Amino acid sequence: MKEIKSPCAADALFGTRTITVNGKTVGIARLCDAIADVRAMNLSGDAAVKAALLARVGGENYIPEKFIGEYADALLAEFRRNTEKATGADRS
Repeated sequence: MKEIKSPCAADALFGTRTITVNGKTVGIARLCDAIADVRAMNLSGDAAVKAALLARVGGENYIPEKFIGEYADALLAEFRRNTEKATGADRS
């Protein structure tokens, strides 16, 4: 049996999560895996986290060159939401 390292157990069944980019809902394959991998890297700074997330999801998902910045922002927002759930932190 394959080990699931995703913190998103319900979504692991399908392997795709959605994020909002420029007001549009976009499906991202293996997003939970990418978030878990980047969280384990313990990166500091938004730019480093965005770059790592883009590198991981970009291999399996089409990201239009024109919208890389918007995707990076949306991925960072999802990373933060997911990290807060996993650690129980509240960034209010």
